[in-house]
Amino acid sequence: MKTKSGAIVAAAVCLSALSMPLAAEAQSGGPSQTNIEKSLRPIPSVLQGGHQGLPTAGSIARPDTGAAVAAPSAQSRNEADADRPTRRNRAGSTTVSAAHPRSAAAAADSSSKPSISIQNIQFEFGSAKLKPESIETLRNLGNALNQGLDDQKLFLIEGHTDAVGTRAYNLELSRLRAQAVKEFLVNEMAVEASRLEVVGKGSAEPANRRNPYASENRRVVVVNEAG
Repeated sequence: MKTKSGAIVAAAVCLSALSMPLAAEAQSGGPSQTNIEKSLRPIPSVLQGGHQGLPTAGSIARPDTGAAVAAPSAQSRNEADADRPTRRNRAGSTTVSAAHPRSAAAAADSSSKPSISIQNIQFEFGSAKLKPESIETLRNLGNALNQGLDDQKLFLIEGHTDAVGTRAYNLELSRLRAQAVKEFLVNEMAVEASRLEVVGKGSAEPANRRNPYASENRRVVVVNEAG
């Protein structure tokens, strides 16, 4: 009997130990003030290239200066050929080089704005009323805007919903929720109203595209518009 009781106690202790990290994670809430500041801080222009002056793939170093020089590519050769006099073929027609399409890397927008997606800013069902468990994260956001990001002039607060409901309903609900976040930051955290703009995205930009009804689609995104 004692052996059986001891086994039950041991099992309970093990289960308690396993649940402790989960409980701690649940209590940790959303992003900290530091994480918010890092996410919304613009990347210095000298680092936006990603290589800090080091030679990248497709470049060669000059032996005299060590400076990185772009290696000739098919595109640059085509552009050089375009500057040469056109040739005539045997039929007398003019030969013209075909335009070389831009690469995906060159076409990509390298100036994407810093942003952070926050899921644990929660609202009452079908409402723009903030839930109490959202307050800690909102305070972290307000402190980040007033302290580490006080030199940044304009932030956009985006409201996002899942696909439940009509498009018009979700657009308005998401806008009202973004407005509720702004009002908290202005009224409770003394963030200047002129630094905050709001927009409702509805369900148009789901975080989980495979499941438009997933809970992770219900979120608030903050974008540093000045970044």
